[in-house]
Amino acid sequence: MTTAEHLDEDALAISAQDEYYHNARERSLEDDGDAFSDVYFEKPPPPRKRPFYKKKRNWAICLGIVAVVVVVVVCLIVFVFFGKIAQLLVNNAGLSVNSAYITFTPTSSPQSTLAKRQQQAINMQTSCYMALDGSLSNTGPISGSVHFHNPVQVFYNDTVLGTLELPDTQIGPNHNSIVADTVFQINNTQFFTKFAEDMLVMDSFDWRLLAQADVSAIGRTATVTVDKTLNIAGMGGFKDIEVKDFQLPSDDPSGGVFVAVSANMVSPSPIGVQLGTIVLDITYQGVNLGNVTATNVTMKQGDNPVVMKGTIKPLSNPDDLAKVGDMISHYISGSVASASATGVKVAPDGTTPIAWLSNAFQATQLTVGIKNPSGPMQLIQSVAMGAVNMSVSQATAYSPSLSAPGAGGSFHFPFGISVAIHAVNLDLTMGLPGVGNFSTVSVPWTPAQSDTAAGKLSFGVNQAALNVIPGQEQVFNTFVYDITSSKVATLGIAGSGGAMATTAIGNITMNGININVSTTMNGLQFLNSTPSVISKVDLVGGTQDALQLAIDVSMFNPSDFTLAVGGDLVFNMFAMGMQLGTATLSNLTLVRGANTVTAIANFNPNAVPNGGQVLSGFIEGKNTSASISGFPGSTNIPSLQQAFEAVTISTTLPGMNQSLINGGTLTVPSDAPQTGTVQVAVNISNPFTAGLTLLSVQAAATYKGMPVGNINQDLHANPFVVNGHSTALSPGYNMSMNLEPSALALLMRNLAVDAHLDTKPLDALLGLAGFHVAGMEQIAPDPAVFNNFNISSYVMTCISALRADMNLNATLKVGDYVTTLAFTQTGVPVGAGPSVLNLLSIVALPLLTQILNGANMAFESVILSNPTEANAQAQIVGSITNAGPLAALIAFPQPLTVQFQGKPIASATLPSIQTVGNVGAKFNVSSTMTILDAAAMETFAAYMINNPSFDWTVIGTGMNATALDYTFTNISMTKTVSIKGCNGFKNAVNIENFTLPANDPAGGITLVASATMNNPSQVGFNIASVQFDGYYQGLYIGPMFAAPAVIAPNAVSSVQLKGRLIPQSDANMQKLTPVFENYLNATDSIVSVKGNTVAGTQGAIQWLTNAFKTLEVDNVALPGPKTKPNLIQSITIGNLGLDFTGSDQWKPDASSTSIQAAIKNPFGFPLGVASIAMDARMTSGSNTLAELNLPTQKASTDTATEVVTTQFSGVPLVIPSDSQDTFASFVKVLATSKNTSIGLVGTAGALATTAIGNIQLNGVAFDVTTSMAGTAKILSFSVTGGTKDYAIAKGSVELTNPSQVSISLGSISFEIQSQGTKIATVLADNVTLKPGVNQLNGVTLQMGGPTNIFGPVLTRYFTNQQSPLAVLGTPDSTKLKPLQQGLAAIRATTVLPGVEANILLGATVSMSLEELLAGEGKAIATVSNFFQTPYTVTNAVSKIYFNGTSRFLVGHVESISTPCTVPAQGTAVCDAWTVKIDANLIQLAEVVLAPEKYADLTATISATVGGPDGYSTTFDYFQYKIPAKLELDVGALGHLPLGGENPNTNSLISGSGTSAPASSTTKSNPFPLLPTKSASSTTSKFNLWPFKRDEKWVPLPLKTAV
Repeated sequence: MTTAEHLDEDALAISAQDEYYHNARERSLEDDGDAFSDVYFEKPPPPRKRPFYKKKRNWAICLGIVAVVVVVVVCLIVFVFFGKIAQLLVNNAGLSVNSAYITFTPTSSPQSTLAKRQQQAINMQTSCYMALDGSLSNTGPISGSVHFHNPVQVFYNDTVLGTLELPDTQIGPNHNSIVADTVFQINNTQFFTKFAEDMLVMDSFDWRLLAQADVSAIGRTATVTVDKTLNIAGMGGFKDIEVKDFQLPSDDPSGGVFVAVSANMVSPSPIGVQLGTIVLDITYQGVNLGNVTATNVTMKQGDNPVVMKGTIKPLSNPDDLAKVGDMISHYISGSVASASATGVKVAPDGTTPIAWLSNAFQATQLTVGIKNPSGPMQLIQSVAMGAVNMSVSQATAYSPSLSAPGAGGSFHFPFGISVAIHAVNLDLTMGLPGVGNFSTVSVPWTPAQSDTAAGKLSFGVNQAALNVIPGQEQVFNTFVYDITSSKVATLGIAGSGGAMATTAIGNITMNGININVSTTMNGLQFLNSTPSVISKVDLVGGTQDALQLAIDVSMFNPSDFTLAVGGDLVFNMFAMGMQLGTATLSNLTLVRGANTVTAIANFNPNAVPNGGQVLSGFIEGKNTSASISGFPGSTNIPSLQQAFEAVTISTTLPGMNQSLINGGTLTVPSDAPQTGTVQVAVNISNPFTAGLTLLSVQAAATYKGMPVGNINQDLHANPFVVNGHSTALSPGYNMSMNLEPSALALLMRNLAVDAHLDTKPLDALLGLAGFHVAGMEQIAPDPAVFNNFNISSYVMTCISALRADMNLNATLKVGDYVTTLAFTQTGVPVGAGPSVLNLLSIVALPLLTQILNGANMAFESVILSNPTEANAQAQIVGSITNAGPLAALIAFPQPLTVQFQGKPIASATLPSIQTVGNVGAKFNVSSTMTILDAAAMETFAAYMINNPSFDWTVIGTGMNATALDYTFTNISMTKTVSIKGCNGFKNAVNIENFTLPANDPAGGITLVASATMNNPSQVGFNIASVQFDGYYQGLYIGPMFAAPAVIAPNAVSSVQLKGRLIPQSDANMQKLTPVFENYLNATDSIVSVKGNTVAGTQGAIQWLTNAFKTLEVDNVALPGPKTKPNLIQSITIGNLGLDFTGSDQWKPDASSTSIQAAIKNPFGFPLGVASIAMDARMTSGSNTLAELNLPTQKASTDTATEVVTTQFSGVPLVIPSDSQDTFASFVKVLATSKNTSIGLVGTAGALATTAIGNIQLNGVAFDVTTSMAGTAKILSFSVTGGTKDYAIAKGSVELTNPSQVSISLGSISFEIQSQGTKIATVLADNVTLKPGVNQLNGVTLQMGGPTNIFGPVLTRYFTNQQSPLAVLGTPDSTKLKPLQQGLAAIRATTVLPGVEANILLGATVSMSLEELLAGEGKAIATVSNFFQTPYTVTNAVSKIYFNGTSRFLVGHVESISTPCTVPAQGTAVCDAWTVKIDANLIQLAEVVLAPEKYADLTATISATVGGPDGYSTTFDYFQYKIPAKLELDVGALGHLPLGGENPNTNSLISGSGTSAPASSTTKSNPFPLLPTKSASSTTSKFNLWPFKRDEKWVPLPLKTAV
């Protein structure tokens, strides 16, 4: 039943009721009299309405409604509520992670399409592989499938952690798992690092997975949101790390020690990570120990065994090393040392660190408990006390001081590293095994040494108190007796200790080392293990009763003890079986091994019958047996009494091991040859502490049985005292001596033999003197015999060999004790002083008369230096020859006199000269020459300078000569010496090079020259300064100075000269100009040099200056340079104007406001140019282009930059007829090259200005080049019209003229090409190109071309992209013949900029239900135009896309039926276009339900520009986010709006089209047709749009060479 029918029935019912009530009211009025008096009437009820459902005609209506409702409900469930149901199931479903294994290498055999797709190389820094095993729960009773819209976002702490892809999975009662091999793409590595840190240390963490998924069931598919938070167990900081093994196997050669740790890391997390190679920093109590590395590490849930190896690095901080020692101490003692490990880097592939994983590990600190699984270690295995020092006195009898510097033992270090223990401390208890402990000792830190390889440890105990345990004194007495008497004693040691060790880590300290060992010690054996030896007996004093002796006894202590006893040990002393006294040892210290102790003995030789023999035998060195024995009173120290009263030691008293008489000294008075008496002084050495006093002496001296002399002297009146431990020389005692000459000669020769001297010189001398003694040889007096023979030292050496035998009987007194001493001493040395040479006169005087027989003198060179008016220094090299057979030292106490031509000129000092017999001498000595006659000296100097040789006469008086150690005096000589002169330095001066570096402060130009002088003279000079004068062809050009002037004799010397060229007159400058021209032409100039002045340090030297002025040297070459200088380096013609519009195009007028010539001054001094003229040819290669003859012009010079500047005007640039083709070709090359060289060749004339005057330089050649380059650029254009052949535009073009030439071109034209095809012609009038950038405004562009070429240009233009274009000249570019080839050859590049056209402002899409079912609709588009001319859209093929949950094609337009014309800079609403609908119903519903409706468009547009007869073309176009309005045509009810926006037609901005409406956005073309060419690229890729594949536009890559 329709709505209208239902309304009609209701109206009928109301009408019936009204009729009933009207009739009733009429009946009531008829009976109103009765009605109101007696009866009350109620309103009767209305008739009962017939129920709706009883009306059969409504049954069909209701059944229809029910059917509709059922259909609607089912559709709602299937099409509307299915998605919500699916979303509810997903929300209630559970998702948990069983395992998630992160790797960086793909699985070996992917099982799913997803895994296969992800089986690809990844960037390990930003992604990883993940093998995920998850469980699904509460997925509902209905089976279905889930397809995820990958990627799935993973959140952590409300931040996107990354994405992963999940495979399709099944859900339902029997499906509860999801397994994926996927790639986890990290979104933010910094945040991922924070997550990884939390995962490593937290007990759990939450992951939130967010994605869209398609749930399919019961034939329907719904897109749902998957938003799941997963609580995953973290790794909890690896609390359960168990160290299985801890090793320090060896030292690291690069420093530190290797460490190897085997540990088990328990991970409670289902997250597994492929760590590969991990590097950890190990710390202990805050100390960084170094890095360890584990390889092939995979961290999974449960046990993870890890083997870490690395190096504990060296440490230097004492606190750090103390902590390392604490760690090792814990390990040795079996307790736990808690270390920490912090990550450094993680490299899953073994080489490449993963930044986020490494950073996470770096922020994670692991606690590692290091403990020896075997418990405490026995590090000390044995102890040896070694050498023990014990100090005891009566006060410390039971608390002696104990030192053991060599204590040690064996130890076993549990590691393989090198360990050098350098200090230990001990707390020990000592005892006798089987008897009991007797003492304790504490040893503080003390140095130690160790040998780890041998397991040996040694240390020292320094003065530790050995405290005897109270009540155990007798045990200690027994211990002392055992040590004193036994060979070996056993000792028990227990306690604990610590050790400081040097390792490759550093110095560490280990404590808590347990000690419980026994050791043995060697005993003293009563000091009888080896014989005791008396090594020294010292006489220290005497009393009236006895001599007091200090006896040093050497005894061997075989024990390990050094015993220091405070107080006296007294022993009885015996000799020859009788007690001679007592021996006392005070404060005895008995060291291990050999000992020398001093005993004080009282000895009385007078009281014992054989006592005198003992004393005499002792002095003569004879031995006597002796012994000492202990007795009960030997010591007052209780702990030592039991041991020392049993001591007995036997020994031998040795004789004195040195002579009492050291020697004698012989003095020979000058009158000894006459008296026969000499003086003898005796040297006695007292080896004793006590002084010796001699009261009388009787002695006889012999030499090899020959009597030498006798002494008999009573000394009571004047005793000779020799203090203790000193040597004393007695006064000279008279000794009668045999001085007969032959006896003296025999004595001398025997002594020479005993002294091992060469007797040949002596025998030669004795032979010359006429002696004949036993053993003498006959030796000829050849000079060689006397070489190096010094008779004085020879005699002294002979006397030193004198050894006399002495028989002595003396009365001796020591202190208060007097006795007689008789002994014999042989071989007493007798020396002599210089007085013994008094004996030489007897044999040597006749031999010395020939020492100076005829000596000659010669000078090889003389160097005069530092001359003054009064003197000069001279270095003289010479020789003396014919000096005789004996070597002599010739001395010159007085100066020599030097004469020239019979006149004394100077005196000269000379040091002593040593000659060699029959050879003479060579000498190199310094001398001071004093001027005796200045005039004569001047004459000599002038002669020496100008002549080849000269003679000197040298006179010497008062000379001395020393030979055979004897000096002869008052000798005179006169010698003539010939010396070479300088010979005027003819052809001896050579100037190597010279420079003129600058103007001279004194005027003119500074001259610096390097010269050589070949001095032929034997006389050289070293003078402070000399001045030469230079002349050129008689013209004085200036002075030159040499300071200093060092001219070696007979050699070539280098001389540095510095002077100046003096200013000249103009006339003289004309004479001097050839010197500069020669130099510029690399030619020498010949000058003359004259001497002027010689100066010393105190000024000019007149006598030498006058002589020097006589010097004149001709033909000295002033050299030119090795290569010809290039004066003009470059010429720049600036602001050159060329007027080709004159009557003769081949002779354009030329002008320039700036011609600049860059010169290179070869001299160095400032060189200016006042005027210049040029004859130049412009060249290209070897071809002449044009000629420019510039007359003389004024010029200026910038001396700082060496640039000469001038200018000219009105000078024709002549292009010869035979060069016209070359010139035109050059212009072509200029136009086609980036940089083109042009040459200027010719000569120049210049007037140069200098500090000495003006120089006219002519014929200066130049040959220089310059270069040019240029660009072109389109600045803007605007379309203004069109014809059937082309579109017309007006624009601006920028041309760059790189040269300094202004050229008037008139009218010109160019072509514009794209991809080698012409698309436009550029026309410009009245063009003048000035240097630099030229902007040509108002040019006309005629644009058009093939659609496949011109269309893409338009596409890029309308979509704000650049188009690379080429600008080309043509033969018709200009009418000027000289420039036609050049402009025709122009090839430039430019770029056409694009605009954001926003052609489509909006569209309204309308469709009826019939059209919707037919898949069609209509679109009404609003189109804009920013051209200055109308255009007509004649066709458009387009596709419309919508961006919803995904981007999909809504529909397409195959063509338009009616053209759409858009006015210039206006808009137009086009007629409706038929749109073919491509979207499905769900997609359309998404469009309808979308709150904002924006469409994306791609189209191929055909249009005509410039009116109906304009230019037609076709191009591709795309535009994004176009405002759209959607309507439903409901027939008579009108159009039902479905949302969207009306197109905004008022948002156009007229002009270039660079601005877009606010509601529309133009994006970059996703399929760029042509790229912008890069200047540095060699290839470019182009994407074209040529075909469809599977209904999708497919870009075609095209690679082409650029």
